[in-house]
Amino acid sequence: VNAASLQSGPISPGEIVMIGGTGLGPAIPTGLTLDQTRKVATALGGAQVLFDGTPAPLTYVSAGQINCVVPDEIQGVVSPYVQVSYQGQTSNVFVLTSAATAPALFTASGSGTGPAAAFNQDLSSNSPTNPAVKGSTVVLFITGEGQTSPPGVTGKVTTVSATPPLTPQPVLPVRVFIGGQSASVVFYGEAPGLVSGVMQLNVQIPWNVASGNLAISVSVGGNASQSGVTVSVRE
Repeated sequence: VNAASLQSGPISPGEIVMIGGTGLGPAIPTGLTLDQTRKVATALGGAQVLFDGTPAPLTYVSAGQINCVVPDEIQGVVSPYVQVSYQGQTSNVFVLTSAATAPALFTASGSGTGPAAAFNQDLSSNSPTNPAVKGSTVVLFITGEGQTSPPGVTGKVTTVSATPPLTPQPVLPVRVFIGGQSASVVFYGEAPGLVSGVMQLNVQIPWNVASGNLAISVSVGGNASQSGVTVSVRE
């Protein structure tokens, strides 16, 4: 499933996904580490995930769950497959479908619905008890944005470039709607300091929206993020 929405569906290059099962990894969970090239490691706690034979960067590994980044190398593969190996034992092959984009918003609870994992303009967390002012900027995070320009590098930790674009941007158009109104996107690109596959959006809240907990949606290339995600807004 998509690690942000927890929903199943087609996968896209660079998307962060969650794999569930049994015997996937160690009993004591293991978190992200960097390898000798300063990329996110593709072997962790004795476990490895392969998409069409390409190792995936691993961000979390446990006996029942693995979070990983779909390699950019699956670009153009219609029906990629995934396998998990742990201590020499290899799982069954699971065949997937692919899409150019599969956007989903990260949420504060990690459940895929409810308040978005968002920051207000003063960098405090957006929430029903701490809404953003209309016209101000909120910072959001998604995964599933698909191929970028410059092209994504599997497992790379995003750095800021001295020349535009500051970080790689999706090649397909990005749109954001808050409370049903089109919102101006001030910045969009891979999130600095995080693994390639997490995109940051700085979005201005429209002046003409209502106050309250408003539905928010992000589309990339015509595919939209999950429903049931909100940002909180006040006058």
